[in-house]
Amino acid sequence: MNEKAEKIQFKGKIEKEKVIIEDIKAIEEFYENSYIGTIENDSEGNEVLMLEPIETLLLHERNRIILWPDNDKSKESYDFEGLITYFTQFDDKLWHKYVIYMDLRKRGYIVKGGYGDGIIFRVFRRGANFKEEPARFLIYPVFEGSPIELKDLDRISRIALSSRKDLIIATVDRLSKPVYYSVNKFEITNIDIDEKEHAR
Repeated sequence: MNEKAEKIQFKGKIEKEKVIIEDIKAIEEFYENSYIGTIENDSEGNEVLMLEPIETLLLHERNRIILWPDNDKSKESYDFEGLITYFTQFDDKLWHKYVIYMDLRKRGYIVKGGYGDGIIFRVFRRGANFKEEPARFLIYPVFEGSPIELKDLDRISRIALSSRKDLIIATVDRLSKPVYYSVNKFEITNIDIDEKEHAR
């Protein structure tokens, strides 16, 4: 029996651009062990796991969750492409964000959502406890056809500086490979994000 078949597959419920998993075991499996999702309370006060689209795509690609169109289990469950198509209606840059997210996760970083101002991710050092430690990097994406203006770069870099975090501009090349640039005192330098972590 392969590894995928041995792991539990949790059933999820789609609510617009979010996914809810009500099985309490999913909180331990995904949130406590892998730092994926957020814990919220439903209308009855029960804890549920709330997933963002990129987190949903990650878990679906790993065969850990199953979802149905309109939450109708009589229909054929979503495949990966179907989920991307569904969630893209809420964010047309979702695929590029997912490429960056997946790359950071594969490198062993803990990745949580950003907090506005165009910052899509907060990235914590490898092995960090994100509940207690601050993020190490702020990720600001720049996508093809949507260049960043210097005034926006100035504003975002000041946010990073004031919060004592490293600002990383992330883009995706034509081969769907993420490329990272460090913004340090308004100087932009191409970097290897792994080397930057070890530099401290």
